[in-house]
Amino acid sequence: MSGAAVFGALAIAGAWALSPADGRAQSAEHGPLVLELPASTRGLALGGAFYTVGNDSDAVFHNPALIGGNGVIGGAMQRFGTASLLATVSGAADWSSASVAVGVQTLSFGVPDRGAAVLSHDAQSLFTNGKTGTAEVAVSVGYAREVRGIRAGITGKLVDQRLGGHHDATGALDLGVAVAAGPARLGLAVHNLGPGLTLGEVEVPLPWRVTAGGSTPAIPVGPLDLGWTAAVSREADGAVVPGAGMEIAYWPVRGRTFTARFGVRRAPDGFGRPVTFGGAFNGDRLAIDYAWQRYDGGEAAHRFGLSWR
Repeated sequence: MSGAAVFGALAIAGAWALSPADGRAQSAEHGPLVLELPASTRGLALGGAFYTVGNDSDAVFHNPALIGGNGVIGGAMQRFGTASLLATVSGAADWSSASVAVGVQTLSFGVPDRGAAVLSHDAQSLFTNGKTGTAEVAVSVGYAREVRGIRAGITGKLVDQRLGGHHDATGALDLGVAVAAGPARLGLAVHNLGPGLTLGEVEVPLPWRVTAGGSTPAIPVGPLDLGWTAAVSREADGAVVPGAGMEIAYWPVRGRTFTARFGVRRAPDGFGRPVTFGGAFNGDRLAIDYAWQRYDGGEAAHRFGLSWR
């Protein structure tokens, strides 16, 4: 698929997503929830604004145009109290003149009863134990290449949701483009385009989203390297969600880098407080990441990630 074709498809999909909601189901009951939570440890720490500079296998979840090779493999786990668990794993590699990536996201939690109408639709509810187990899985396969200065990508997804005796699966697409703007890099992506799920008699439309963002490479300031990233998303329910973050890196010895991350985000109701933070240690080919976000009621979610390149 040429870069022009992907860009054209992205423009059409973005126009559809940003058009008025009349005539389409618009409710808070989009799902699965695993598609709405921040898909990377680094992105969560940076206010949900995924870093668009460099290669990160988690790009398969954020913007397929940003998929890069170098044999990156990473995984992460996030606990919501003792009630729920989010886990992700992703890997990317170069393939001929392009890059490919595979990613898996899983979320397990409980709901009060077996009715699909009580499915969790915000992250805050993941701190509550429920007697009926629920499992959500999204398997993603992405492809990206550069054509005439435009980096374009596409990700195909298999989305599966189970609630008690109810089960359904569907397919979805993400489309993305990325371009250089001086030293910075800008990206635009449309997520979760596809038919919804049906659990019992309840229709669950996918949480489509349009996201535009950009990041700067690390800028040396004395002994530190500083980087910035920002993004804004238009969610399925019409909410506009901006976010931004900063990284401060220090490497006392070559090949050993310590990074602090700070972020701020106008989170929708139920998706946490606006301030996030985290950190990372990079040692040769191994990286360890951490992110934290507080929720109403005093609960906090901790996420740990590990990657190898």
